[in-house]
Amino acid sequence: MNRLNQKGVGLIEVLVALVILALGVLGFAALQLRALDAAQEATEQTVAMNTARDLAERMRVNRTALSNYKTAINTKKSIDTCIGTNNITSPKALAIPKCNEANFAQQDAGEILEKATANGQTIVVDGCVKSEMSCIYVSWGKTEISADDVSECVDITTGAYIVDSKCLVMEAF
Repeated sequence: MNRLNQKGVGLIEVLVALVILALGVLGFAALQLRALDAAQEATEQTVAMNTARDLAERMRVNRTALSNYKTAINTKKSIDTCIGTNNITSPKALAIPKCNEANFAQQDAGEILEKATANGQTIVVDGCVKSEMSCIYVSWGKTEISADDVSECVDITTGAYIVDSKCLVMEAF
């Protein structure tokens, strides 16, 4: 009689063990997806940091044209290339602007804007919140900033990052 009461108990134990194993595998899969998201976010932050650092270094090299960088980046006005200050008689070369500080800043801005666009980023140079310095703002993903409004990136009153914004702020000069 004792044997009749035990029928199917082994099968139930196996099913419970399978359910526990399935929950463990689902938990591991969810953890793996979260790790992939974190790795993607880290990659995007690294690329944004490199873009901002590239612009900051270019601005430091050409310090006399800081306002030209700000204007060129924010208005998206740039030139493709410029040439040295030599007098060149070729008609084709005359169409290319000569490299002075302002033109060099516009050329740099064009290269940075092209790089940022290729990486799905928006870049703005504006005043830092609660500081006299100028900052480089880089955003990506759903965070959209403009030269007139960086409020999706940082709180304009406190300077704190907005929660879940995809942006980076770097003091430049």
